[in-house]
Amino acid sequence: MKKWITLILLTVLLIAAEQLLASKIEFHPAYLLMVMFFAIQTFVLFRMESWAPKEWSTQVSLVKVVLRLLSSLIFILVLMYTQTDLFNLVVQFIILYLVYMIFEIVMALTNLRRN
Repeated sequence: MKKWITLILLTVLLIAAEQLLASKIEFHPAYLLMVMFFAIQTFVLFRMESWAPKEWSTQVSLVKVVLRLLSSLIFILVLMYTQTDLFNLVVQFIILYLVYMIFEIVMALTNLRRN
């Protein structure tokens, strides 16, 4: 339950950051799309944990990292072909990717420590 609440808070914080910092930082028009992509992606990857047996928790954690990388790569390639202002797009995408990846790794480490 803790990871779901943290995911919601992280997503709301990132959306609020755009609203609060819009006058100081130039956000890409696809910023909200990227935040929603990562939030949905994280939701699906967290659900994967419930599908696999507990003995496979280490393997599932590694598979989740690889799936996040591959799906994010496909997503950014599609965005790069359809959007303008690629510098802001890529920088903000990398920042969001790292934020959600760190969040996932922290949650995985807490689960692995229990085992």
